[in-house]
Amino acid sequence: MNRLQAKMPTRASFLSPSSMSQVFTLMDQDGSGLLNGDEVQTMFNTICGAEVQTDASGQSYSLPDFTQMVEYLDAQYPDMKVAVNLMQYLKENAGAVDPDPLSLDNCQKLFQVLDTDGTGHLDLNELFQMFTFMRIHIGQIVASFQEYGEVTSAEELQQLVKEMDQKFPQLEIDEKVVSFLGVSAAAGGKPDMSSAEAPAEVEEAEPTSKKALLVGINYLGQSSELGGCINDVRNQMQCLIEKFGFSEDNILLLTEDQDDDSKLPLKANIQEGFRWLFDGASEGDLLFFQYSGHGSQMTDTSGTEADGKNECLCPLDCGDGPWPEYVILDNEVYETFYEGLPDGVKCICVFDCCHSATISDLQCTREISFEPAIGSRWMEPPEEVAASSATGARTVAAPGSGSPGGKMLWTFSGCQDNQTSADATIDGVRQGALTWGLLKALNELGGKARYDELLAATRRNLKDKYSQIPALSTSCEENLSRVYMGLSG
Repeated sequence: MNRLQAKMPTRASFLSPSSMSQVFTLMDQDGSGLLNGDEVQTMFNTICGAEVQTDASGQSYSLPDFTQMVEYLDAQYPDMKVAVNLMQYLKENAGAVDPDPLSLDNCQKLFQVLDTDGTGHLDLNELFQMFTFMRIHIGQIVASFQEYGEVTSAEELQQLVKEMDQKFPQLEIDEKVVSFLGVSAAAGGKPDMSSAEAPAEVEEAEPTSKKALLVGINYLGQSSELGGCINDVRNQMQCLIEKFGFSEDNILLLTEDQDDDSKLPLKANIQEGFRWLFDGASEGDLLFFQYSGHGSQMTDTSGTEADGKNECLCPLDCGDGPWPEYVILDNEVYETFYEGLPDGVKCICVFDCCHSATISDLQCTREISFEPAIGSRWMEPPEEVAASSATGARTVAAPGSGSPGGKMLWTFSGCQDNQTSADATIDGVRQGALTWGLLKALNELGGKARYDELLAATRRNLKDKYSQIPALSTSCEENLSRVYMGLSG
């Protein structure tokens, strides 16, 4: 699953800054803001039950360094479940640290970092500079400052950032404050913010043409039957037409409830749908694909997957013959949606299924969880496939390596590769948690948001309701700051 990741790894943090900060605080016994490398090595060996090669001996780690190491080791050694064990360690020590990212203690630290002249108050320019450093557009939040001439205490600062976090949940201000404190600790004080710039607004032209392929499979009458996948794609279809101006004639819907064999979500029909979607696509066009159904994994026999596993989509007829002949491997998804995407064509994919975080081999995950989902969209592979499943160390690019790519491709997925997506009853309707959370977020944001903001709003809709953490993948960091679909809604 990591061929593209090794070439151009656009990976945002999949562990929340607040969770990592809590772990860091538990380990930072002297409160120095740095961890001793030998202690880090010992801790990893203990929680994983085996030696983990961290090369940490003799090193010191700030919060950003520590987070980066965890992400890399988790990708390098999937069997050891480094991130999951680390979060379990935090869970077992719940209560030892304040879980609120905007706690008074954190706000006191933030006030001290910003109050470099020791005057005991912060003017608006200092706060604006900090938010710009966090890559937040001042225009989005300036109204929140109207009643504050200046901030004169940590308590006032806490009130301000909490109000902003509640008013603009898609900006994830709470997590950005924690990240800012980590960067400040690594810098030994206030970081250099003189060259900080907010994300540039990208002017988006109206797409020349818009087409969508929507696949929803309930596996009616099968032992693996689901209840919400057809509802997912029908709800998505309604959103595309009403909110984003898609023509119904340019939407191909593959479901089991249309009494039309050509519209059944069989493997051959899905593959024909891929060809239809890309037929005639040229610069300026917008393509959309959603798959709601079962996902699974099987051993990679081609030698192209560094972790030894292929993620796969499970068409309606996946049980009619041997795998991989009757499933759609992530290799084919990659070849279709990345390699086959013409330059200048925008494409959005939504995978509301299990083991979907890297289904397109574009890794940009945001957070992780370790509780099982209810009513999961996971299909057990055939016994002979499951028996041959192999695991091992992955070959992954070092954090921060890679360069921006030119493909205009975004992939939303229901969960991380080690999780299952929920098929649940929400608001009295059977549907997928990701699709529900995504469409709800679009309504809350008025149909217009940057991709990273939409992911944050979707994730908040699922938080405390479902354990799965949606993922967002793209081909370069700059794409995260673009407006969803490039449309004003």
